[in-house]
Amino acid sequence: MSAPRVLVVPGGVPCRGVVRTPGEKSISHRAVLLGALADGTSIVHGLSDGADVGASLAAVEAMGAGVDRPGDGTVVLHGGRGRLHPADGPLDCGNSGTSMRLLAGLVAGFGWETELVGDESLSGRPMDRVAEPLGLMGATVHGRGERCLPPLHVRGGALHGIDWTSRVASAQVKSAILLAGLSASGTTVVREAVTTRTHTEEMLAEAGADITVEPWGEGRIVSVRASSLQPVERTVPGDPSASAFFVVAGCVVPGSAVDVEGVYSGPARLGYVPVLQRMGADVTLVPGQPGTATIRATASPMRATEVRASEIPSLDEIPVLAVAAAVAQGTTVFSDVGELRVKEVDRLAAVADMVAAFGAFATIEGDTLAITGVGGPLRGGRFDSQGDHRMAMAAAVAGLAAGPGERSLVTGFGAVETSYRGFADDLRRLTGVDSPRPLLVAIDGPAGAGKSTVSTAVAERLGIDRLDTGAMYRAVAALALERGVRPDDAAAVAALAAGSVIEVGERVAIDGMDVTAVIRSPEVGQAVSVVAANPEVRHHLVRRQQAWAAAHGGGVVEGRDIGSVVFPQAQVKVYLTASPEERARRRNDEAPGGVARRDRIDSTRDASPLREAEDAHRLDTTGRTVQDVVEEVLSWL
Repeated sequence: MSAPRVLVVPGGVPCRGVVRTPGEKSISHRAVLLGALADGTSIVHGLSDGADVGASLAAVEAMGAGVDRPGDGTVVLHGGRGRLHPADGPLDCGNSGTSMRLLAGLVAGFGWETELVGDESLSGRPMDRVAEPLGLMGATVHGRGERCLPPLHVRGGALHGIDWTSRVASAQVKSAILLAGLSASGTTVVREAVTTRTHTEEMLAEAGADITVEPWGEGRIVSVRASSLQPVERTVPGDPSASAFFVVAGCVVPGSAVDVEGVYSGPARLGYVPVLQRMGADVTLVPGQPGTATIRATASPMRATEVRASEIPSLDEIPVLAVAAAVAQGTTVFSDVGELRVKEVDRLAAVADMVAAFGAFATIEGDTLAITGVGGPLRGGRFDSQGDHRMAMAAAVAGLAAGPGERSLVTGFGAVETSYRGFADDLRRLTGVDSPRPLLVAIDGPAGAGKSTVSTAVAERLGIDRLDTGAMYRAVAALALERGVRPDDAAAVAALAAGSVIEVGERVAIDGMDVTAVIRSPEVGQAVSVVAANPEVRHHLVRRQQAWAAAHGGGVVEGRDIGSVVFPQAQVKVYLTASPEERARRRNDEAPGGVARRDRIDSTRDASPLREAEDAHRLDTTGRTVQDVVEEVLSWL
């Protein structure tokens, strides 16, 4: 099931229970790429099901690796350098910077040109940090502008080793160089002053690569020589970065007690835990299977601290640590975190905006972020993730940290699909209530009240999908007229509704026939009231409407019984109306008498009559602008 586009979060609801996060994303990426290079069959259990890892999987498959998915999170890869070949087109990395940077290193070892592309966000992220060392190794790497923005063109082959000292802490850059080093003559050396995630060197050693690691001050020196890889069967442990969201929720929401099981506990991955402990959090690590731990978090008062970037090398946990800082007493300072600016969004600015949205105070000076907490519950807020999965999840935790009775709205929540599509479901289980849940806005009212115009505008403002249920009934009426079925032939029309395929979106189609224009004709307008009054038709279409909302993760749904029958659980119910004269003017396919006749039929039918839900907001649109009406609807959120 897809993640909801918008999440409604209740404040002050304790999180209690046990949760297991998806497979560690960094290990999952590397398992896929190393499985493609290894000579033979590799088996990976517990692979991350996020879209980012899916992009890496699709890329190696496009280059000739065999991929089987037997189920239960297991992926079987049939690899080997001899199997791989140029892809038929660009390799689409979606929103995954990890995919693009690591694939650049992998394809640099082959004597063909590869184009790496991504979505709008990834296309604005600099790739010069991998382009420069790969270029020094003998590959040709081109992108847009001085920062080498995607699309990225990589022509490889005939590589030689280099001795590279990382200017910034980046496991992705290190990994790209090491992957290229597998195909290079001589020795490839990467020196890092701060130890970053060690997955690549550990997994290369496990696969039989000729690789050595030695300490270098506070960091390490990793050296690799040309190597053939052996297939490996491995189980991916839980993702530490994903665990941080539930651990912080357990710390900051009064009454909470959360266990996050099976979390990878290797080097440089749980730096956020001692940070929380310094802040007074009740967090403990309980050793589990080798290389994993259960992280136990219980709510406790929080105090400010200082956080160095070297404690959180990837900076991935900074957004949710900012939530802890917003709740804490005092000012927490995050130093040297300028790298946040080149994440999925300018995450440094986004964190400051999020903190302010929930009632705390943040300032940015250079590469330093300072957050002054409120020393207790936050206030409910509204925040847009801008397509950043970590910002979406952090904002959800901030919403939980608001006071009891407060409600928060996280738009752009669908971004969690990139790494943790089940986040909302896990959060729902831990809170034990039917919230946080997908946002459903039900807009009802008689013909000509403005439902279509208002629902379209509200959906656009919220960034979620819209369903015009009236178009579904009109499509059935159009099909009946097309096939010579009388609208009052209840059984025949019901059979059409049950057996047809209806598509409602920018175009309306039924059984493959485009009826977008036809459904607005006077003939369909006269027939649809009879069709919509058919109980069996309504039964079939209501089930489809409910299935649509489940598949789309909520949405804005408009019709005549949405808040009363189809979605009585909708968070916001709106009943639009207007004067008869105004409604007749808007519906140029019906005279005033026709509008009145339509109202009588809709209000008196036995099946789901037009009725204003008891908890609906009534809104008369007569003489009001669309913008004015939309703003009032949004205010009820």
